[in-house]
Amino acid sequence: MKDSGKMNNRELSWLCFNERILQEARDPSNPLVQRLRFLGIFSSNQDEFIKVRVASLARLSRSREPGKILLMGGLSPQEALHRVNSRVAKGQAAFRETYASILAAMQEQGIRVRNETQLTPGQEKFCRDYFTQVINPQLVPLILNKSANLPFLQDSHIYHAVKMQPASGNKNRYAIIRIPVSSECPRFVEMPSPAGCSDIIFVDDIIRLCLNDIFFMFNYDSISAYTFKVMRDAELTLDDDVSKSLIEKMEEGLEHRLRGRPVRLIYDQAMPQDLLNLLASKLRLKSGELDPGARYHMMRSLMNFPRVRADLENRVMPPLEHPDIKPFSSILKVVKQKDILLHFPYHPFNHVVDFLGEAAIDPKVTDISISLYRTADHSRIINALVNAAQNGKKVTVFVELMARFDEERNVKTIDILHQAGVCIIHGLRDLKVHCKLVLVERTEGRKKTGYVYIGTGNFNEDTARLYSDVGLLSADQRFAEDARSIFNFLGASHKPIASRDLVVAPHNMRTVFSRLIEAEIRNARAGKPAYIYAKLNSLTDERMINLLYRAGKAGVEVRLIIRGACCLKPQQPGLSDNIWAISIVDKFLEHARIIIFCNNDAEKVFISSADWMPRNLDRRLEVAAPVYCPKLGQTLRDIFAIQWSDNIKARVLTDTCANSYHTGLASIPCRSQTMLHDYYRHKSHQHNGVKPAQQPAPRDKYSVPAAAPAAAPTPAACGE
Repeated sequence: MKDSGKMNNRELSWLCFNERILQEARDPSNPLVQRLRFLGIFSSNQDEFIKVRVASLARLSRSREPGKILLMGGLSPQEALHRVNSRVAKGQAAFRETYASILAAMQEQGIRVRNETQLTPGQEKFCRDYFTQVINPQLVPLILNKSANLPFLQDSHIYHAVKMQPASGNKNRYAIIRIPVSSECPRFVEMPSPAGCSDIIFVDDIIRLCLNDIFFMFNYDSISAYTFKVMRDAELTLDDDVSKSLIEKMEEGLEHRLRGRPVRLIYDQAMPQDLLNLLASKLRLKSGELDPGARYHMMRSLMNFPRVRADLENRVMPPLEHPDIKPFSSILKVVKQKDILLHFPYHPFNHVVDFLGEAAIDPKVTDISISLYRTADHSRIINALVNAAQNGKKVTVFVELMARFDEERNVKTIDILHQAGVCIIHGLRDLKVHCKLVLVERTEGRKKTGYVYIGTGNFNEDTARLYSDVGLLSADQRFAEDARSIFNFLGASHKPIASRDLVVAPHNMRTVFSRLIEAEIRNARAGKPAYIYAKLNSLTDERMINLLYRAGKAGVEVRLIIRGACCLKPQQPGLSDNIWAISIVDKFLEHARIIIFCNNDAEKVFISSADWMPRNLDRRLEVAAPVYCPKLGQTLRDIFAIQWSDNIKARVLTDTCANSYHTGLASIPCRSQTMLHDYYRHKSHQHNGVKPAQQPAPRDKYSVPAAAPAAAPTPAACGE
């Protein structure tokens, strides 16, 4: 039985994280349009959560013996589902309230979101012309009747449910219109506006304005439209037919997901009851699966709200070129001399693209191997790999087909690479490949030298501008040898992984990190220095949490920076008095994983693709790299120290989900993401070897003691 007193429920803890996103939307110190974008992120997160986690809880609740199932936190599936639904409803109410307050504040700034009843004659003409030229060619109205099946409704789209009413006599008629949203037809349309104003309208409302033009053949006196969306179970299942390729199974599985069971109908609460009843009956949804909402849905579109004024957006922090990487010079030559640590988006992701681009045309490079999880739509990474294959390199690419919600894109990526002659590997049974790994093999003299890139984030140029991740470029042959072993395993999974330096899940990651925690426990009991600092996205693994509890009780100082779900309960008397945890939500999504062990003042520092979750440690292929270079280890420690000092965007994690801001005792305000940008700018200016000035940290329970010099083995040289 799960101990409800020791663990937070995973789903409820994740909802606490999404509420921190909502806090950013409510924060008046954030620019107005940026606050709208946070609402879009909140909405997108909530939609995915419902499609995945709520659907999973619903399946467990329908199991034959749900009473025998206990989830993290000691809740049954039914109890968890009830609490989650209640929390989701409260979040949606807070969303609507926040959205209304932001719109009011924007109106004071002359940014006005208008509906179809608030247009000037000139704006109405503009909207009707826009409808004729852009929207109407994409519309396919579907007439509903009570006896026929409902046309298939995709959960990635929003719809208008239309009711046509006669003045008397004839029966009501109903229809559905999919609202087109694309790069050619954006959700928000900027209209001609009076001086000093920017007037914007939802494409939904342009359609409402023109309903009579759509249904002109029906002689009805009143036509009204109400927005709704359907959310479906996003579980992806593949059949066991051995005669089918994995690609065929994946394509069929994606089609099955598109037609997954509806789990929720979110609708405009002004929708007439007869229209709502018709939709609910055809979707076979119960009353508890009907979620009344506001006039507009699929509000993740707010992430793409028009950029109307620079002063209403976040201040741009341009990426800073890494001081060791010069324009139009060889990256491979630099990496041969020293390890390079990259921190995105403070450094440009172009450095990784250029690393692969150089390898693609270097005549001495013979082989390139890479693992791909999520890539950009128009990926320069893919272009570099195609170029390498066309230049005669042996290019081997592992593409993870089961990257949730990116499966279709990855199938297309495989097709592009296959046509270029790239060797494609995909689909390890029961093992999702989540590591971010590159191996470049180069002939130097009479031997091959391996160059590796090991990262915490995806090879995706788009998200690299928004996600904070770290990556290591190295010519350390210990790493190269381990990378060869990993790619050999991927190519022929009967070959065991023989990794000595890289830490690999599920091969040895749980064991290695567990032993390092145990070592800290022994050191603390012996009166030696002992601490563990971990920056992760999620901490939900019960065994790792119990080890951390033991460490804290033994006197190990445990400091955690957890962005998302945290099932560990910090600062619980008698359980975790010596464990503190914070979460940082700001303009960049914190995605890097950094783990630091005191190791009796000979620190061991790791970067990792893995969170401490059962799926990462036991069911995914993940890679963590020890950082042997003392300078780079110090940089990672500085990152942790600066973030631990954050007294503007950090929240203290507790078991109550209060999400209270950590103000600390520091007299100097510290917004860690801004300070990290300043930190790297200073390092760039001081590239002559002068150590950057240490940022002051709060001298309270959240302060971090000074680092001890690293005593790990090092290559001949290392970089910044």
